[in-house]
Amino acid sequence: MLDLKFLKGILDRLTVRKPNFLVIEIVNHYLQITELKADLVSRNITVYKNWIKEIDKLESDYLLREIKKILKKIPKRSDFEVILNLDFNLATTIYSSVSLVRPKPKEIIDEADLDNLVSQAIWRFFDKQRPKTAKKMSIEEIDVLLSDVRIRGIKVDGHKVVNPLGFKAKSVEIYLSETYAVRDFVKGIREILPTNKIIFISEAGTTLLHALLKNTSEKEPIFLANLFPDRTAVFQASAGHLNYLDNFKWGGNSLVDNIKENFKIDHAVAHSVIDTYNKNGGSPHFTKRMENLLMEECQVLANGIESVTSESGNLYINPYFNPPTCLISDRFKSKFSKNYNVQLLSTDLVMKNFGFTLQFKKSANKLKNPATLLSVLLELSMMPKNEKISYLANRRVRWLLS
Repeated sequence: MLDLKFLKGILDRLTVRKPNFLVIEIVNHYLQITELKADLVSRNITVYKNWIKEIDKLESDYLLREIKKILKKIPKRSDFEVILNLDFNLATTIYSSVSLVRPKPKEIIDEADLDNLVSQAIWRFFDKQRPKTAKKMSIEEIDVLLSDVRIRGIKVDGHKVVNPLGFKAKSVEIYLSETYAVRDFVKGIREILPTNKIIFISEAGTTLLHALLKNTSEKEPIFLANLFPDRTAVFQASAGHLNYLDNFKWGGNSLVDNIKENFKIDHAVAHSVIDTYNKNGGSPHFTKRMENLLMEECQVLANGIESVTSESGNLYINPYFNPPTCLISDRFKSKFSKNYNVQLLSTDLVMKNFGFTLQFKKSANKLKNPATLLSVLLELSMMPKNEKISYLANRRVRWLLS
């Protein structure tokens, strides 16, 4: 009798399921390189192995040395498609649109005209944003490198079209995203890895917010507050524009320092005290005092977020540390004077909203903030599939980089 279980075992061994992506993440205080298999259609992700390095600075030379050390441990790394997902100090991704008026509106849009329109849009966007991104990343304009361009949609006389070829139009609006990065860092990466293998470069916070935006029907502005150990970075999506807003000096360490000072204890013990509070340990008096102290710091956080946002909307709180329970309480939400719909961004929420299944091989460690990794894979799965326009855009990027 045919043993189906035996045959399935043979087929499983014959089917090669190798990892196909290498995701390099640099986010504030850590470097994480993940080797994974991703089916972007079914959104099934298998993490084979990952390496995590705590970092204390974001200087290009230092980061490149640390990346090289990890890459030496990865055999046949040139077989992978590489994704760079970077901190806001290293990269800036902006989603917006450029409106262009055609001088000859009665003529149909042919390939030469489309090439010219795409070129104008990319250059205008780049020329406008370069000074702002240089200031944001604390570098000179000459050190801003346009590292990634995506054409995300086109409107012809106000109407969305998949392909504008053959249309007549007075105006064309091109929706695109551009990623600017620190020149020395990206050039260093391209010396370590084959350039043709680097398929996507993005700013981690903006990419995460874009993923959240794609999975909500809300028309109100959406904000993302990434809470790091030493600071908070805020991003906004509103009216077709999506970008980094600002950052301020408040983070998980602020909570620990408050407890440390008030209880006159050292850093490690302060962490332990917060853990006890999170687990509902201690007396009612202890719990009340702890919550009041932590709420003082949460008020500082709320004030900081409000200081960099101009309107209310949906606010996602994304802590890169184990947050105290009061950070997701109604009492914390009441600290805002603006009418935010506050939600804590958890791994469960991300998995549900993004539609991913995530598996780990035995050789893999626990991922640092899975939302950051999954959002960039979701972004790839949602990329527009118009090959002609993508080709024109990438050709212009190569020209700008030459």
